[in-house]
Amino acid sequence: MENKLTQEHYVLFSPQNILILTMVLFFGFTSLRFGAFGLGELLLLFFCLNELVGKKKILVSFHHHFFSLFWVAFLCFMTFGYAVNTFLGIAPQDVKFDYQAYVVILFLCFTFETFLKKSNFASLYSLVRFLYFGGLFVIGTLFFIYLRGRTVLLGFSLTYGGADIFSPFANDYHQFAYFIAPFPFIGLYIMTIEKQMTVKILALAGIVLSVFIGLSTTSSTLVAAWAIATLIFCIVMTVKSVHKLHRSYGLIIALFCILLLVLLFNSELILIFINDFFHGDTNGENRLVIWSNAIKAWLYSPIFGLGPGSYSGDDVFDGYEAHNSFLQILTQGGIAGGLAYILMVTKLTKNTYVNTFILCSVISLIVYGFGINDLRRTVLWFYYILFYFLVLKSKGETS
Repeated sequence: MENKLTQEHYVLFSPQNILILTMVLFFGFTSLRFGAFGLGELLLLFFCLNELVGKKKILVSFHHHFFSLFWVAFLCFMTFGYAVNTFLGIAPQDVKFDYQAYVVILFLCFTFETFLKKSNFASLYSLVRFLYFGGLFVIGTLFFIYLRGRTVLLGFSLTYGGADIFSPFANDYHQFAYFIAPFPFIGLYIMTIEKQMTVKILALAGIVLSVFIGLSTTSSTLVAAWAIATLIFCIVMTVKSVHKLHRSYGLIIALFCILLLVLLFNSELILIFINDFFHGDTNGENRLVIWSNAIKAWLYSPIFGLGPGSYSGDDVFDGYEAHNSFLQILTQGGIAGGLAYILMVTKLTKNTYVNTFILCSVISLIVYGFGINDLRRTVLWFYYILFYFLVLKSKGETS
């Protein structure tokens, strides 16, 4: 997929894009709060009201609102699960927090699906470009201050829990790790789109900076997501290149064998990485134990799950989340919720496959979710929606 833009086709700055960047950066786990409401929540309310107020009707379709429809379905399945959990007295928990968070995500999805479906490709690319450079400017500035030894800025912490972990204005270092997770592939995408060498060089520098920032969060899950997404990127690019050259499948098999040999010769390093991933959780808990207990909890109500709550930990029903988005969905929404999630992810990856850079951006986010629970990550759902419509509009679809 090729899309070349001239300078006049997009804007460098706009109040709308600045507000969106601010919303995405400081949402959910931010310490920049006004009572119970964070800066991101207030901006989401602004965008939501802007989209809904005064509109006589809003056309809803599976094609343009399937993220919102996923959440409607999942909330229904989860409510059935809660009813089963309560009726059978399996392990009832307080449901207020999850319901509130999920309804906020539903409104975010509906708001920006409705908003972005009206945008053209140039506008969406402008937004992606601004999030990349603007986001790196903001986080990069905070990162530079952090590297200078400052751990507090304007009364707000730049670290996680006082440890040497970069987490500016957030009580969860995954907040910014998620934000930059797709940046290496977005940077490559910008380099293929832009014509000016200066912008290409800045995009490349942004990739390097995003990697350093990501590593400073100490998130092994982010490193694993980058590694898997990069491997898939290399495979997909190789396969597409071979197809363009009209080569036989024998060459693809030969390349696969070379890749397999490389992996075998580095097997010891890979095993060390896998061991660190499973046994080096920052919460001091073994991921395999947490995951196995999440599965045991799910089996108490396999069809509709157990409803909102956290049902894993060192033991079953120990009050910890599953540290895996799909397992969290299974425990809360059962097989019904799991199938809805698979359908959503399948549609998203199928749509983005035509653009390898965006596809691997999406994959990095999906894989990240295998190490933590990302259902409440607003930046994740915003990225899903933005990448979906970016590719959709690049195909020439109009609103």
